[in-house]
Amino acid sequence: MLIYTAPYKISRGYLSLLTSSANSLNCGHYVLSDRSGLKKKTMLRVVLIGLLSGLLISTEARPQSTVQPEVSAYSYYPPDQDKASWQRLNLWLSSTYLYIAKEALTDQDSCLLIAGHYLGLSRFSILAEGFGDEKLREQSKWIDQGDPGTGIRFLSKATGKKHLQLLLLLGSYYAFQPAGYSRYKDSVEYFLNKAITESKTLKDERLHLLALCLLGKIYLQACDDRGDSIYHQLIAQCRKTGDKAAAARAIAYRGIYTAPRQTTFQRKLSDLQEAADLYHSMGDIENEINMLMDLGYVVMAAGQHQSAYDFFSRALSLATSIQYPYTHYITEALANITMYQGKFGEPLRYIHQAIKVAENCRDSVGWALFYGRLALLYDVEGRQQEAADMAQKSIKRFIIDRNPAVYNIVQVVIDFMNQQGHAREALDLVFNISKEVNAPVSMSDLFYYHSALSTCYSALKKLDSAEIHIKKMDSLETEAEVIRGPLRRGAVNEHYAMLFFQRGQYQKAKEYLENHFEIVSYGHRTLMNDLAIYRSLIDTDSALGNKDAVISHYKEYIKLLDSNFTATKTRQAEELQISYETQEKESQIAALNQDAKQSKLIKNLTLAGIVATGIIVVLLYRQNRLKQKSNKIITYKNEQLQHLVADKEWLLKEIHHRIKNNLQVIMSLLDSQSRYIDNDAALMAINDSQRRVQAISLIHQKLYQSENTSSIDMPHYIDELLSYLQDSFDTGNRTIIEQDIEPLQLDVAKAIPLGLIINEGIVNAIKYAFPGEQQGIVRISLKYNGAGHLALNISDNGTGLPPDVDVSKRGSLGFSLMRGLARQLDGVFNIESNNGLHISVRFSALNNQSYD
Repeated sequence: MLIYTAPYKISRGYLSLLTSSANSLNCGHYVLSDRSGLKKKTMLRVVLIGLLSGLLISTEARPQSTVQPEVSAYSYYPPDQDKASWQRLNLWLSSTYLYIAKEALTDQDSCLLIAGHYLGLSRFSILAEGFGDEKLREQSKWIDQGDPGTGIRFLSKATGKKHLQLLLLLGSYYAFQPAGYSRYKDSVEYFLNKAITESKTLKDERLHLLALCLLGKIYLQACDDRGDSIYHQLIAQCRKTGDKAAAARAIAYRGIYTAPRQTTFQRKLSDLQEAADLYHSMGDIENEINMLMDLGYVVMAAGQHQSAYDFFSRALSLATSIQYPYTHYITEALANITMYQGKFGEPLRYIHQAIKVAENCRDSVGWALFYGRLALLYDVEGRQQEAADMAQKSIKRFIIDRNPAVYNIVQVVIDFMNQQGHAREALDLVFNISKEVNAPVSMSDLFYYHSALSTCYSALKKLDSAEIHIKKMDSLETEAEVIRGPLRRGAVNEHYAMLFFQRGQYQKAKEYLENHFEIVSYGHRTLMNDLAIYRSLIDTDSALGNKDAVISHYKEYIKLLDSNFTATKTRQAEELQISYETQEKESQIAALNQDAKQSKLIKNLTLAGIVATGIIVVLLYRQNRLKQKSNKIITYKNEQLQHLVADKEWLLKEIHHRIKNNLQVIMSLLDSQSRYIDNDAALMAINDSQRRVQAISLIHQKLYQSENTSSIDMPHYIDELLSYLQDSFDTGNRTIIEQDIEPLQLDVAKAIPLGLIINEGIVNAIKYAFPGEQQGIVRISLKYNGAGHLALNISDNGTGLPPDVDVSKRGSLGFSLMRGLARQLDGVFNIESNNGLHISVRFSALNNQSYD
């Protein structure tokens, strides 16, 4: 990934990742209090408090605390409550981050769609920029439902300017669809050309320019010459009429959507800079921030680190000036660029800020990568335990997201395992993780996957196998370099050097190592990598018997260590010392001021202290006697309570275990019965019953395996249930199931009927939605829907129900069962057949835990 490139030689402190206490318990403490004598003690304290209060009131003193409360800069609220300009900037920053993370190998419109889904934000703020209003927004929910047919129906009833706005919105919708040029080019041209014609009729110059801008976008993304022609005329027309807003948007779009090539670099850079200047002159800070971030990413890709740092810093300053809360992508970019610059304190500070903000605003798009970067930075500074904990957190998040980018951080873990002599276990770790995440598809994920395997096979001395994976890395990097320039060429050369060194071909190994300093591989040229290469060169020169080269490379190694590491560390220590001394002085001044203000209060309190001393002595003596007596009782009762709690938990787990075993016996009996049945309908009924029993059995299995015997972790349960159903039908790649499950827990009373509903809905989709060899997608989501309610949605893009079937009177067991289970949940059940079958259940989430 462009934004997250791991130094290959940083490998300390990760053994605990493999031996962490995954089953460790967080035990609660139960405390009992003895109420004997409580009434008498309360009376004595009231007397003492009365005396002290009387003295304080008589002096009219107002004591002040020396500790100032911490002011929280952000309190979570749904991002869709922000103003439109903030929603738009939030979508731009998150989608651009995804686009950069995927190294420009996925189209930007796909990234925008994913970002909107993660953030819960409608793309309307971007699609309708410049012509959308609140009324149009309310009417445009079809955008994020992927239902342009509704928009077309609105269009057929609209007239005048409203008709023109809907033409623009429909054209914009198709222009921002993933792969819009290849899949929706005709729709884009139809709606936008009609909008251009109609805007001329209505003499609306502003909407005419917006339509041209959107039309040029789709041509530009496809490298169609018509895009350049449209933008050239459009920008010239805007400059002629003095329309800064239209000019800024057109120039920004040309800078953003021009395909990233070495030949287009200079024009992208100048367009983005001009757009940023125009937005600055208009006081449009949100759009200026977006342009500055794009500028930073572009120059960072060209290896211009200081310029990138300046752009990112300016963006952060502007965001702070308007109190924009979602700064995590900006600070993450600063952490990235300062890491490339070889700085130490700044990357750590920026990534901490990024993680804090991302967690506060619940934007999980970059959590796994953020945690991984923090783990690497901890490791660089020798904070091994913190590095291990954070790496474990990163890998866990990658696996939750089923994200194949996990191989980046896994590389660090297997390096350490290999050094400890656990090469076989390292290879097993890679294979085990590959079962938990999606198969790598993007060039970057495939690159790190083959890198991990190459490292493992090299450690096992299986050099031919290692070479196969190195060649795949080489091929992937060669292909990617055409799009975004050299990024990991240094990593490829390092693997080749390791391979040749192990084969005893030291001269070849040296050539690859020396090439590290000659090529432009901005993703691999970090301080730690440079130091590692020098160490490898010293080893290679020693094997070649070249003493002069050993001495020369050793001097360069020491020079680099002194100039970049020691100096930076010293500067960082000095800055920390100054910061510490400043805080100390401020604290001392505050304390002195506080002492001066409280001097009169102390004089009055002296008298109160003398009077109260006698009472306090009596209270302390009495309290000590009561405490000794009550402590014995409390200790005894606590021990009894702990035994009772432990027995109860054991019994509950045993019950769930036995229920699960009994259900498994039932499934085995059903399976045995099915072997003697030759009636297809009866056999299908038995198989359906087996799946229903398995849905219940999974819940009891989760309960006895978990430390929490009262509630079910729904994301993990649903994931296992869906995996079982896919294996049961052996759908292969024909049916894809997409999940969007909130991190929540449900009690057994709600989890069992909900699991059975999910079982029925998914089985129905797999069996009937895609007849023959038809491929399709089944989507399942479980989310909070209003205060205290959850909504389950199961939908597919299959054939749906026949037109003549009345859904409300559907008489199958599956539909009847789902309706009955919905009533058991006190929920509302609904079925709709429209471009596939859509099943929804909305029910109360009362007494259930919310977000983890």
